[in-house]
Amino acid sequence: MNYLTRAFGIILAAFIFSGALPTPAQSNPADRSVPTWNKNGRIYFKTGPKGNGHVYSVKADGTDLKPFITVPGENYAPRWSHDGKHGVFMSERDGDYEIYSINVDGTNEKRLTFNKGNDWDPAWSPDGKRIVFMSSKDGNWELYTMNSDGSDQTRLTNNTARDFSPAWSPNGKKILFSSDRGGDADVHVMNVDGTGAVNVGNHVEFDNAPEWSHDGKKIIFARRETKDGKFQVYSMNADGSNLVRLTNNSSSDLYPIFSPDGKKIAFQSNRDGHYEIYVMNVDGNGQKRLIP
Repeated sequence: MNYLTRAFGIILAAFIFSGALPTPAQSNPADRSVPTWNKNGRIYFKTGPKGNGHVYSVKADGTDLKPFITVPGENYAPRWSHDGKHGVFMSERDGDYEIYSINVDGTNEKRLTFNKGNDWDPAWSPDGKRIVFMSSKDGNWELYTMNSDGSDQTRLTNNTARDFSPAWSPNGKKILFSSDRGGDADVHVMNVDGTGAVNVGNHVEFDNAPEWSHDGKKIIFARRETKDGKFQVYSMNADGSNLVRLTNNSSSDLYPIFSPDGKKIAFQSNRDGHYEIYVMNVDGNGQKRLIP
């Protein structure tokens, strides 16, 4: 099961396409961004000023706020394994972005990658044996998989385009990702060995941060609207049909993630002047700020 962790204030790919390291753009120390959701019922997110992002968690009703990762440096909320016991996250505590693992009780932090480039956006396979991630270690943003201990790093994509934001399908057979290989950044799906990539987004707008529903039938993602340059949350069927806009306001709504029961979606929005975490029903109704 894939739980999204990503954040930058202006979208990850804006940095990717400029060729620069995708660093967060948070400017307000109170910013809360990039939610992930664990089977224990808690929502995890990054908070704090740029360069020193800590990870906190809170119950789905917005109560019981607790620190989770407080090591100095940029740390992002873990994406959780299917059983909810183990997380993988990215951090630049050692000078550049690397991938780490951690238990849900906060113990046993372990660095998994030691690459020359930057490693980003890890997500578990459903069986917990492999991790998919993006990396610039070979000179371009490409997708890779590795074992849960960081061994056997295998490159999946190899082209002049930039491939990013991967997520493993619930049945373990497909990988969802964004790519500009068609000119625009669209949502794509490919086999787990990197073959058979299909553009299921196929729109002129910029699409990022796709995530599967838990039954694999739906995809949610953030789309930058052509008319105002703001991101909104959309859903569609896994084949790209039945596109539905879920958020509609003058701010940017980013990084949607399903709740464990599939009935809610958490996302990041700056509609109140700085980035906060919001929760809504899967049809877009009932949008509510998580922490008042």
